[in-house]
Parts: sequence; C-alpha cells; structure tokens
Amino acid sequence: MRKGLILFALLVSSLCICQPVIEIKLDRADATYVCETEAVFTVTIKADKDKPDLLSDGTATIRLTNDGLDNINSHQLDLSHGNPFTIKGKMEKPGFLSLQVSLPGAKTQIYGAAFEPLKIKPAADIPEDFESFWHGEIEKAEAIPLDLQMTPWTEGVPAEFIAHKVSFAAPNGRVYGFISRPKAEGQFPAIFSVPGAGPGQSAPQYRKDHVTMVMNVHTYDPAIPGKTIKESYDDVNYGGMYMYKNIPDRSKTYMHRAIIGINRSLNWLADQPYVAKGKIGYYGSSQGGAFGLILGGLNKNLRAIASNVPAMCDHLGYREGRLAGWPQYCRQMKNAPEIESMAQYYDAANFARFIDVPIRVIVGFADRTCSPSSVYAAYNVIPSKSKLIVDEIGMGHEWGQSFNKAINWMIDLIQ
Repeated sequence: MRKGLILFALLVSSLCICQPVIEIKLDRADATYVCETEAVFTVTIKADKDKPDLLSDGTATIRLTNDGLDNINSHQLDLSHGNPFTIKGKMEKPGFLSLQVSLPGAKTQIYGAAFEPLKIKPAADIPEDFESFWHGEIEKAEAIPLDLQMTPWTEGVPAEFIAHKVSFAAPNGRVYGFISRPKAEGQFPAIFSVPGAGPGQSAPQYRKDHVTMVMNVHTYDPAIPGKTIKESYDDVNYGGMYMYKNIPDRSKTYMHRAIIGINRSLNWLADQPYVAKGKIGYYGSSQGGAFGLILGGLNKNLRAIASNVPAMCDHLGYREGRLAGWPQYCRQMKNAPEIESMAQYYDAANFARFIDVPIRVIVGFADRTCSPSSVYAAYNVIPSKSKLIVDEIGMGHEWGQSFNKAINWMIDLIQ
C-alpha cells in the first residue's frame, strides 16, 4: 500500500503543469528615449515561476503598438530558436511604444518605452466654450437648493471621531458620500477623495487630526438598509455601464451630475467651521485620479493634489493612433461625431489646463486602462509651477508605493 502511494505521488508530480513566466526589460533603466532612436526590449521566458530554467519550446506572440492601439509590428516567435530574445522598435513622434508578449499558460506581459513623453500633447484642442460651459453649469446648479442630508454613522467609528453619511442635491439627481472629523474642538486639515470606478465607498474613512470626506460618483445611497452597495451598483448598470449613460447629451451624461454635485460638496466642506481655511488636499486613483484633475481645474478650494493613473484623459487620442484613457468614450461609441464633441467637455486633460496648485501624478508605463500617453497628455498641459510626474516603468493599472508617497506629500502640504 505504501509503495503504491509513493508511486501515485510521483505520477502526480510528474503531471504537474508548469506555469511559464514572461519577463521584459529595456536597455535603458529609465525606459525613456529620444524620438527616432531604438528601444531594445529583452524578453526572457522561464519554464516555471519557481524554477530558473528557461522555456525552450512553444510559440510566443509578439505585438508592438502605439501605446496599445495602432499596430506597429506583430508576429509569432518560436522559442526553440532562442530564449531570451530581443525586440527592437522606435517612434517618430512623442509617445509610448508598447510591447505585449503572450504565451499559452502564461500571464500576458506588457512593457512600455517612452519617447520624449514631456512633449506629448492632447490629441484635440480645448473647445472654445469649455470654460463658459462649465462655469454656466455650475451657476445654473446654484438655483437647486443644496438640500444637505446628514445621517449619523455609528458602525465602526473610532472613539475620537464623529462620522456621517452625507448627500447633496445635484442636476438630475444627488451625490452621496461620507465625512468624518475629530471630536476635539478646533480646525483641522481636510482630505477629500473620490473612489476609482466601481461601486464606490460604503463607509467613512478616518485619519488622526484630520477631516476626511469621500464622495461617490453614483446616484444611489451607498448604505441602504437591507441592500448591499454591490446590489445598488448592479442596478445602476442594468442595461449598460454607468459611465456611458445619457451620452452624448453633455448636460445629462452620468458624469455631469457627478462633477457638479461633487464640486458642490467640496465647496460645502470648505465652509465648515471645523475645516482649517486653505488646507484641503485631494487624492484619488483612476476615476478618482481624473476627479483630482477635474476638481483641480474647477475648484479653488484645493491646496494640493495627488493623482494616480488618472482616467478620462485624452479622449480623442485615437486620432494620434494611441489608446485614450478610460472609459474610452469614442472607441466604445464607434467614434461618432456627437460623441467626440461631448467627450471633449469631459476630458480631464482640459480641466488640467487650469490647475495652479501643487500636484503629483503617477503614471504606469504598462497601463492599458489609463494609457501612459493619455496621462502625459494631461500632465503636460498643467500650468502649476509645482508639478511632478512619477514614472512607474513596469506598472500597469495599479496603486503602488509611489502613490502612497504622493498622498503623504499632499498631507504634509496641508498642515
């Protein structure tokens, strides 16, 4: 019996499926090149994640693109002919050369090379009436009573804090969120945020000696008794994802209410007696990163902004053959002219043109959700005299340590 078990174990181990691992590096540590020069990617494919042996058979699929959209070169490579191997490419104008390597059984890997990224420009000029449109929409919204609704929040609240669920009236609906503040008397710096795409925040956040306020983009109450936030999220997405609802009407699209309502909530926060004047900072990632650029351009109550892989940038990027940022309005709607027109009023790169406070932006060179070219297109038009972009060369659409550092930097500035 024992001998049989040993033989069975050996048989099972011999049948274990290996998991190949794809690794990509560039010949420049900073992954940044001058246009018309050659970037050299070195690709190494290991036979298994736990072993150093290299894979000597199989076929890898190689695709070089203009930041995930227009194809530059694609082919298949027989690993029996060499592993590691190199892929070379260049770009004639500022942008990102993106390499995608895939192999059956392995996680597809993406790596980006930047070509003069500080010269990337948005694919379209700002509409002539961009400012007047948004100032007019904000002014019209003032005719709507704020109708502040505050509900005490008691679940999981630290002893030294007071917390509430809050909501505010906005055009075509409401916006919802949470606020917490210290019980102690006095004025405190405030941290404002908007979550990334998804259901949103379902409870308050807390930071010692700070007021924190988080506002969701959605039309629904995030804490309805007997209903989960995921159920509410599924309801709002019934028949189509929320970010595409009511387009191309620029005054009724889902983000119109969200932008106006969240802007109103930030104004309300700045007026509270427990908030230190001029000491409100912002942080957000992806959709939340976009709102950092949007609010930074619309609202003068922010002192500093930390924006990670911001979405909603360079919506017309496809005109330059490159991938636009989430939610890729034009691509999703077949580049219809009316969609292109609307999208420009919701392009975070256009709001970014009016940011004059300190800002830190994080960009992932391997990001296919919020492409690095779209992030740079927005960053490059920011007029602030205190701005910095942090390049995360191998990072995709993630929240990494560099963003945590940017948040801490922002918090230091509002003290």
